[in-house]
Amino acid sequence: MQDDNNILVVRLSSLGDVLMTVPAVISIKNHLPSSHITWLIEGSVGDLLSYQGFLERVIRFPRSKLVYNLKKGYLKEAFSLLKGFVRELKAIEYDLIVDFHGIVKSIILSKIARGNRLIGFDMIYAKEYSHLLYDERINGPDKRLHKVERNMLIATYLGAKKDVPDMGLKVPDRYLDYIDSFFKEAGISDNVFAINPFSSPGSDFKRWGMDRYSQLIKEIRSNIGADILILWGPGEEKEAEALVMESGQGVYLACPTNIPQLFALLKRVRLYISGDTGVMHLAAAAKTPVIAIFGPTDHRINAPYGTDSIIVRKDTPCSPCKDRDCKNRVCLDSITPDEVFEAVKTIYTRIK
Repeated sequence: MQDDNNILVVRLSSLGDVLMTVPAVISIKNHLPSSHITWLIEGSVGDLLSYQGFLERVIRFPRSKLVYNLKKGYLKEAFSLLKGFVRELKAIEYDLIVDFHGIVKSIILSKIARGNRLIGFDMIYAKEYSHLLYDERINGPDKRLHKVERNMLIATYLGAKKDVPDMGLKVPDRYLDYIDSFFKEAGISDNVFAINPFSSPGSDFKRWGMDRYSQLIKEIRSNIGADILILWGPGEEKEAEALVMESGQGVYLACPTNIPQLFALLKRVRLYISGDTGVMHLAAAAKTPVIAIFGPTDHRINAPYGTDSIIVRKDTPCSPCKDRDCKNRVCLDSITPDEVFEAVKTIYTRIK
């Protein structure tokens, strides 16, 4: 493969999955340093990608705006959005299109783009029969292979080295300055842990109990003395405020953040604690030590990668599973605050 090729990377969402794709894309760029790589993305994670030097362009699929306009009956506006997106997507003829996502939507968008060669995963990792439409398919040794290592299979197929490269993500100084100003105004010390008690929309089945986070915070404050910063996202502020109020002195509500600002915040904290969320992977990308509380999701596939981390989980017969309506929740409810605090102490001893 020539070094100066135009390459389109397709991984539309979500935050965690996009971040677990980044090492493979960097590896491709390292192997083909003169290549011109464009990433097709949707959602706010595109803001973070737009600042990364291994990408030449970021194309955003305006899904949210399209859905909004269609629901409101604004057909002219929706058509205009779609027309502009398609024009941008077809502006360049790509020598290679790499679909890391492997769903019907990603294959449709890949086919709309002008490409000479389309590759993706075989049926072991692809979904919705998308593998049937690739020119070349990459297989894997294990369905439960970690997503970072799974994505690296495509990079090595293209000739890249097998070693997983460091992400080295960066954001402009203005985002770091925003977080510095917040820390200073709030009086937050340098010895601060971030706790994210939430999960992405529609995935409450992955959430550890709020009462357990409250007990954990009290143990950290009593025994370690670190300040605690409660993270929150859209629709979560009231719950986060209630946790702050219940937890007492030394516990702070995080400032509003977009993805680049949140990345800057995570670089400032000494430890990050949460369930299996995209923000967990953002913390790992920021090289912040992570305590990850896993319940139904598969820790072998989704564990934080590339940073000092401890996974707290119970080896229950029913886990991993994808039952969003599970009433039992033994995989999460059997994890105690004391067990998570033991993990906190272990990592804190290493980073002191």
